Amino acid sequence: MNAFEPECRRIADALVAALPRGEDVDLMTAFAQPFALRIQCAFMGWPATLHEPLRQWIGRNHAATRAGDRTAMAQIAVEFDGHIKQQLVVRRDAGEQAPDDVTSRLLHESINGRPLSDEEIVSIVRNWTVGELGTIAASVGIVVQYLAAHPALQAELRQQADALADAIDEILRIHAPLIANRRVTTCPVEIGGRRLEAGERLTLIWASANRDEAVFGDPDAFDPVRNRDNNLLYGAGVHVCPGAPLARLELRLIIAALLANTTDISLASSRLPARASFPASGFSSLPVRLG
Repeated sequence: MNAFEPECRRIADALVAALPRGEDVDLMTAFAQPFALRIQCAFMGWPATLHEPLRQWIGRNHAATRAGDRTAMAQIAVEFDGHIKQQLVVRRDAGEQAPDDVTSRLLHESINGRPLSDEEIVSIVRNWTVGELGTIAASVGIVVQYLAAHPALQAELRQQADALADAIDEILRIHAPLIANRRVTTCPVEIGGRRLEAGERLTLIWASANRDEAVFGDPDAFDPVRNRDNNLLYGAGVHVCPGAPLARLELRLIIAALLANTTDISLASSRLPARASFPASGFSSLPVRLG
């Protein structure tokens, strides 16, 4: 994490510097999505030549998921596997000269005394990448839209950088970047008065849980201190997201860079934001104007 922070900061600063001032810009395509792509490739040690293939892959994957097209989803998964296996080949061929990055380290990981297979490595990386690219881009858009719509909070955070991390978590409680996860019950259990047997399939709607009036009162009320301990943004218990510290670092740095290098963030008057289609969250388009 500490070693990755300077590169993360460099990527954030470069993207902010490239944004136009005084004219409308779609923050999702010009900023949020490129940040997620570049930051994931940098963290994994992948070359910049993978940025565009991964961008196209994410679009096709979302479209196939929305359509419920299992054949297309399987084909798209094979395409992704090919990209990752090529990175494994590059590192094996390099031998001792292979870069010291996350992808290389996975090649040397073991479980129960045996090395991870390529299929296991690809599966791990696929889960990381889908989660990272989708939720980080969505999170950036959600936070920027909220700050643009709440100028008093935006002004406060420009002056109080130490409040930014908690503010981001609270904004993402109000507007979740991840709608739901699926689970399978491992034993009989009763939830909310309903009995569930072992082996039943469930959908946990995090977006709803984080807006539960019984816990948060007015779910739209921004109160990061009061709501910190009950925020399920990164899960709970054994299912807490292992990537939470990395995600928090990335989001804090990108939003801090945007606030530090602009004087104002406002929603564009020419076009309204467009919501992303389920199962994605956030915005597919977010026109803003930067001062």
